[in-house]
This record gives sequence, C-alpha cells and structure tokens, in this order.
Amino acid sequence: MELRQIRYFKAVADASSFVRGAYYLNVAQPALSRSIAKLEDEVGQALFVRHAKGVSLTDTGQRFYRRASQILESVRQLIDEMATEGGDFSGTVALGAPQSIHSKLLLPVMAGFLARYPDCRVDLIQGSSSFLRDRIAEGDLDVALISNTAETSGVMTIPLVSENFCLVCPKERRDAFGPTVDVPDLVGLPLIMAGYPQSTLAYMEDAFPEVVRKLLVRSEVNSSALVGDLVERGAGYGIAPSCVSSPQRSERLAFVPIAGLRASWAIATHWNRQGFRAIREIQEMLLALVAELIDAGEWPTAKAPDTDAA
Repeated sequence: MELRQIRYFKAVADASSFVRGAYYLNVAQPALSRSIAKLEDEVGQALFVRHAKGVSLTDTGQRFYRRASQILESVRQLIDEMATEGGDFSGTVALGAPQSIHSKLLLPVMAGFLARYPDCRVDLIQGSSSFLRDRIAEGDLDVALISNTAETSGVMTIPLVSENFCLVCPKERRDAFGPTVDVPDLVGLPLIMAGYPQSTLAYMEDAFPEVVRKLLVRSEVNSSALVGDLVERGAGYGIAPSCVSSPQRSERLAFVPIAGLRASWAIATHWNRQGFRAIREIQEMLLALVAELIDAGEWPTAKAPDTDAA
C-alpha cells in the first residue's frame, strides 16, 4: 500500500465522486480508478459503493477513512517539523479563500510569502466558506479565509476584519443614493445577491425579517464577484461585501454601504496546526495587510476586530 493510494482514496471519499476527486487531485480519472481498485484488492474488501450520483463509503471504507485521515495528518506534521528546523523552511502550504476576498487579501499575502520563502510552495484553492471550513477540518487545507466564525469541530479561527455589505450600482446611478442606504431603501430594486451555499438573503432575513420579505430578488449567484459582473451588464443592483470593489471595478461601479449590514472574515486553521511557523507567518501577514489597508483608507468600510465594538 502506497501513501499516494491513501491520498487518492481520501480525495474520492471527500468528493463522493471519482470525477470530482480526479479534478481536485489534478490527475486523470482512469489512473485514479486504477489506484483505488488496486487499494481495494490489497485491503481485500470494497471501500466504495458505486452508484449513479457518485460513490459512498462502505462500512469498511468508513473505518479505512478514519485511519487514512490520521495517517495523512501525521505525515503532514512530520514534513512540517522537518522542514521548519533551523532557518528558512520549505514544503507546501495550502491556502483557501472565497473568490470575493482573494484579490483583496489572499493574493497579496500569497505573493509576499512566495517572495520571502523561495523554497516553499503555496497552493491556492478557491471555494465557498463552508467548503473551505470543511477542508480545514479534514486537514486538506492549512489556512483559509472564511466569511464568518461559526464553530466547526477541529477548526480554530482568528477574527480578521469586518466590513459593510454594499449596494452595488452603475457609477452613473450613484447620485440616487446618499452616503449610505438603509435596508428598507432596497425594496423595489431588482436585486442580485450572493447565494448558495451561504445565502446573503438568509443572513439578512435574520436581521431584517419584515423588510426582506418585500425585496425583489432577481438572482442568487454562488460568488460575490459574479454580482459585480451582472450589475455591469445591467441585470440589476447587487448586494455584496465591500471587498468585491477594486480600482478597476470602481471605474464602472459604485459601492454604497448598507447601514447595519456587516460581514465578518476570520482566519481558519486546524486546531493541531496552530503552532507551525508557516501558519503563523501567514496569519501575521494577513493581519498586517488588513491594518495597512484600513490605515491607508483603501478599505473604507473595514474595521479591525478590536474596533468593532467602538
């Protein structure tokens, strides 16, 4: 049995699909299928049940999954311990972020980290906050930015920043609104909102249940960045975190803060990876970048965690 086979098994189990597992691993599906078949031959029992919608674990597969996760995590820790002895470290760091925040925070930090540590490799994965939180919990990611601090077993979070949701509109329509807009002001506007799997609409319903029932939602999309794209094409008005704004977008779109509607971002890591030097470096770089952006006025609605109560 090879370590690669264990990695392949876990990827297929996490994805519930050979197709998605091959995509996440960046390997050909036939090669992945052959590796799993060989593994099942060595184990002597089926690990997966194949069906029309993908695969699911057998009882043996579930037991194998628990041990496989422990083995892979132990190997990762051993590599990190060896790589960080002495001076600069090497190895691979896996980072994750939703598309809405990656250009604002993660890409600058990733580029700075690569420049500072030329012997270290960094892999970047995009996905929803819930997807990234699950990958942290399973040990597949080292560190990720997630959109809130909802508790998940095995996941440690450090509050990073909070920001306003904004009404996104074409630049020429900015004068129709004041410095901020209230949630009742959104009634009657054709709205495009970030949706599955973490719905902005559901978040608003908790805070403004009476008003939200009256909103005209034309579309929910699975990326805050897509909200800006659709507004640019005249599909309606968007609701998205202010981090979606950029110098390029600001030439065409306006972002009007929505009073009382804020999003929070946190740095998420697995509980037993908190002490690794690479994780600490990335955490410190993210916190420093947020402070720099706020001080420079380049993120107008953002507040650091210790100022949120002020």
